[in-house]
Amino acid sequence: MQKVCQNCKKNFSLEQEDLNFYEKIKVPPPTFCPECRTARRIAFRNERTLYKRTCSKSGKSIISIYPENTPFPVYDQHVWWGDDWDAADHGLDYDPTRPFFDQWLELRNKIPRISLLNINGINSDYVNNSEDNKNCYLLFAAQQNEDSMYGRLVYRSKFAIDNDFVQDSEFLYECVDCRKCYQCLYADNCESSIDLLFCFNLRDCQNCIFSTNLRHKNYYIFNQPVSKEEFEMKKNEIFSSYEKLEWAKQEYEKFKEKAIVKYSHQIKCKNATGDYMYNCHDTIYGFDAENTKNCKFVADAEGTIDCWDMNNTYYKPELNIDIMGALQTYNIKYSVYLMYSSNSEYSDSLHNCDSCFGCIGLKKKKYCILNKQYNKEEYEKLKGEIIENMKKEGVYGDFLPPHLSPFGYNETLAQEYFPITEKEAKEKGFNWQTETSGTYGKETIKEENMPETIEEVTEDILNQILVCKDCKKNFRITRGEFDFYKRMNIPLPHKDFECRHQDRMRKRNPRKLWHRECMKEGCQNKFETSYSPDRPEIVYCETCYQQEVY
Repeated sequence: MQKVCQNCKKNFSLEQEDLNFYEKIKVPPPTFCPECRTARRIAFRNERTLYKRTCSKSGKSIISIYPENTPFPVYDQHVWWGDDWDAADHGLDYDPTRPFFDQWLELRNKIPRISLLNINGINSDYVNNSEDNKNCYLLFAAQQNEDSMYGRLVYRSKFAIDNDFVQDSEFLYECVDCRKCYQCLYADNCESSIDLLFCFNLRDCQNCIFSTNLRHKNYYIFNQPVSKEEFEMKKNEIFSSYEKLEWAKQEYEKFKEKAIVKYSHQIKCKNATGDYMYNCHDTIYGFDAENTKNCKFVADAEGTIDCWDMNNTYYKPELNIDIMGALQTYNIKYSVYLMYSSNSEYSDSLHNCDSCFGCIGLKKKKYCILNKQYNKEEYEKLKGEIIENMKKEGVYGDFLPPHLSPFGYNETLAQEYFPITEKEAKEKGFNWQTETSGTYGKETIKEENMPETIEEVTEDILNQILVCKDCKKNFRITRGEFDFYKRMNIPLPHKDFECRHQDRMRKRNPRKLWHRECMKEGCQNKFETSYSPDRPEIVYCETCYQQEVY
């Protein structure tokens, strides 16, 4: 089936497998293309924009993903989880003469929202969408880390500074997509390795610099064996000054462009298309997905089963469609931030709930519509009436409209993966945040006066205000960061944490696929890859890649 996206006006296809799934869960086909559906979902996810504000209940100063001037109350997370308030107290009677989403928004603005999601954090106030972190700072979508800061999707790691998508590692700096690594700096897509510097796709290697696609090697520079003395000399040279380090970054990117790459970062996958996938089966258009089965259009997903259009979903969600943010859910449709809930639609921030429609902030409830309680028969009858009215409005079967997001588009993951201007965002119905966090023009050290080496830096730097060379926002050096730079002999960064994060994200492939052929001479294998045809890398199919690299 061919359709035209009502947002971008581009044609998109619905395959028979899509139609079968929609019929199975009794929903109409979507009217937005896959890319626009994704943007609408992740425009409801603010991870890294934090504000200082007051708790609407206690009046205490808190850290929150919402600024002070929100139309809804915001509670400190410990207050929000308490039992002295109930979102059901704000329930509304459904009015069939009004558009459903107008009533949904009216309810949304009455319900207190949690300041941020930081479960069991110890000395880790400035983290979000995270759990079981200790002594961490500005980590997002992270779990079970210690003494780490500035990163996204960091798991079970210690002393990890400025990293994204890393797991089970220690003493990492500026690494992306690394697992089980120790004392690695500026490493991409490496695993089970020690003491790497500017390396790409290494496995079981030690003491390597400027190297790609190596296996079981020790003391290599530019993919050539060297002595221990040569290795240490090169490493000391690179970290002798900030200028030398910047030169090394450029050399690394040039060298990496010549590397042979596999068409997709996939391990133990079968019948899967996408990128950055592990143990995925029958998964189409999956990105950063683990242990998924029979899924399509999923990203940042773990254990997802029989689901379409999912982002940031974990703990085996099953039979869901068009969800952003879910833990262990079943039969959920067009909703955000549902945990341990089932059989619910068009809802936000439900916990341990079942059979809810258009509800917000409920805990341990069943058979509710717009937060009002009904018996089973009343619930099923009214839900059917609302769905029929929504179909007449032309809104049932698509995700929550973008203007219902509590965030500005530029605060969310949508801006990271689908960047647009304020004008474009507003034309498409998204919100935009004009209140900026942070300060500008308060620096006590100018960028041109930054010290070249870490040896020159004293503890006085902890009292200074620095300025980002790119965005010009002010930033500081924390005690943990300072100690890490001293230990690892790393010059001070000249960019703030957000610009450093964006630099790392540019190293990753986009969440798009192109149909290409293997570039190995004589091979005619075809595949879907996130390496666009205009990129310089040499892209091989899996068979040719294995023959070349292993």
